[in-house]
Amino acid sequence: MGGSKFVGRVVSNRMQKTVVVAVDYVVWRPKIKAYEKRISKHFAHDERQACDIGDTVRIKWIRRRSKHKSYAVEEILRKVNVYSPEFGAQQVAAATQAAAAGRRSRVDVADEQYKQAQERLLRLQSLRATYEQDQAAVELAGGSSSGGSSSSLSGSGSSS
Repeated sequence: MGGSKFVGRVVSNRMQKTVVVAVDYVVWRPKIKAYEKRISKHFAHDERQACDIGDTVRIKWIRRRSKHKSYAVEEILRKVNVYSPEFGAQQVAAATQAAAAGRRSRVDVADEQYKQAQERLLRLQSLRATYEQDQAAVELAGGSSSGGSSSSLSGSGSSS
């Protein structure tokens, strides 16, 4: 597979200044009349060693640098979720701005939904308890009459 630029995902960064980038593409298979997904792996030169596994990068074709390396990382499009102090500071700033604007964080929303679910569960449990008490009262009140009628039916059935 050739070309000048690809977008792919970093699958290995164990080598010095080299990353392995997996590029997805599809191929039409006329015999089965369907597209088939394939993955090609390219060695790419990463001068700054800034790529982590899972990053989405754009690689470009360059003059061959070694036996296997013919691409270079042009740009890191999306970093994987790795903690860095700068990223943490951005998240804290965004959370404080959201709180100042009156928006709630995801944790606050989740806590509120959890409390509402607990209240619904307690109401359902109390409804079930009252239902069971009502059923027990009905069985006690109507149980003697229904028990007598069933015994009279079985008695009348044996006498016939």
